[in-house]
Amino acid sequence: MKYPSNEIGALYNKILENDGVNLNEKCNIHEATAKGSYRKLIQKASNLKWEKVCECTSEGEDPVIDAVQLSFELESGCYATMLLRELMLTTMAREGKISAP
Repeated sequence: MKYPSNEIGALYNKILENDGVNLNEKCNIHEATAKGSYRKLIQKASNLKWEKVCECTSEGEDPVIDAVQLSFELESGCYATMLLRELMLTTMAREGKISAP
């Protein structure tokens, strides 16, 4: 496990050390291995593009876009489904269809 190289990482190492855990030792127990690294809490998508696929009806002066095609890039470890969720929840909340979380 790669911990942050700041005071939070030092705190994690101290807690583990107090519990007798040494991540620098080789362990043969699969469940006890600590592989991986942290993900960023907030990640900005790059090369974000969208295109209307279908515009079918209009409500008042605003056209209703029934479908869009999105393309974007995320860093490794980021979930595209979370980006899509946030885009859809924000839009639906703004339209009053759901309450914002």
